[in-house]
Amino acid sequence: MKTIILQGDGIADFPSPELGGRTPLQVASTPSLDFLASHGEFGSLKLSGAGLPLTGDVTHLALLGYDPHKYYSGPGPLAGAGLEVMLDQQDVAFICNIVTLATEPGQVEGSKLDAHVILEDDTAGGISTEEARELVEAANEQLGGESIQFYTGTGSRHLMVWVGGVGRMTCNDPHFVIGQLVSAFLPQGEKADVLKELMEASRVVLRNHPVNQERIDAGLKPGNGLWLWGPGKPIELPSFKEKFGVIGVTLSNSDLHIGISRCAGMKGLNVDGDGDSPSSLFKNYAESAIKLSAQVPVVYLHVQEQPDLREGYRKEKASRLEQFDQELVGPLVKYAQESGDCRILVVCNRWGGSQKEQEGAPSTPFALLESEKSHGKNSDVHFNEVEAQHSPIGAKDATRFMNGFLGKSPK
Repeated sequence: MKTIILQGDGIADFPSPELGGRTPLQVASTPSLDFLASHGEFGSLKLSGAGLPLTGDVTHLALLGYDPHKYYSGPGPLAGAGLEVMLDQQDVAFICNIVTLATEPGQVEGSKLDAHVILEDDTAGGISTEEARELVEAANEQLGGESIQFYTGTGSRHLMVWVGGVGRMTCNDPHFVIGQLVSAFLPQGEKADVLKELMEASRVVLRNHPVNQERIDAGLKPGNGLWLWGPGKPIELPSFKEKFGVIGVTLSNSDLHIGISRCAGMKGLNVDGDGDSPSSLFKNYAESAIKLSAQVPVVYLHVQEQPDLREGYRKEKASRLEQFDQELVGPLVKYAQESGDCRILVVCNRWGGSQKEQEGAPSTPFALLESEKSHGKNSDVHFNEVEAQHSPIGAKDATRFMNGFLGKSPK
């Protein structure tokens, strides 16, 4: 039997006043997701114990049957694996975002990340990989050395490796710092000053770089700082094939999630849309997954919906979720039904956030449809966080559920 797993990373959300106290999933018209929920097994997933919310990378590990409490050390080394950067066991990898920093009006711009510096944009205005490569190379040339090394990733997200470094510190995802003074979000903990000094020094290196001068002249935001976060040491995962007796392929446009799959010995393939259209991306995912499903037993799709702080974002998100349902989930459901020997699992987790923001976070809904067991249950079921939380089957431990699910994969 073929198996398709679809992770909607960032699709679950909090209720929003602009949606009348509902979530985008509650507002959106999602007949394909509703079909899965009403004709299959429908509920929510959780992790046992405390300390790890079901964020994107943690969810991915759990959905491959690996206990995050045992294997997860942070997103940095997973992104490193996606970039095929070799790490020693004592190395610590950090995600390195190129960001736009600004100084409060009336204040003199300096190099220190003091009380007057604001993180204006965590993507440096959507900087291209080609432009970012020049900035990363400049940072590596002037700030790198035997113990500090920078590696180019994609877009605004890159990698920094601290050889023999320290990872026991608290760092913040820059996406959740946008528009705020950075002083309250700088790294804290053992040897955090090393990171602060690198981040401050990067302002001097990047401020007048030709790439940024060109961007400013063109009316674009400069990539005038590096933001280090997500520390972790390399992990070793048992082979997915040896664990479950089947091979799998992951489709994603995220280095981090490609890295998770590579750590498990799975092949990772990048999926790109035509231009910036979410519609073309969803269609490419569907076509690629269906084609691969004829070749390998397990196809894992990771689709990311990154949150935005703009007013009106959640209304836009609800509209995008309708595209997601129509152009990705719909074709996969149709394929599963027509093939007669395919099961499809859809899991939608909330995207990132600090530990405090994860407290009271919405449930992580899932729906599992096995084609040969498909039958009507309740035509009124709507795939969303609230109904999943109140499902009769309750919340299942994600790792235990997936080990049972994948363990039953026909060899």
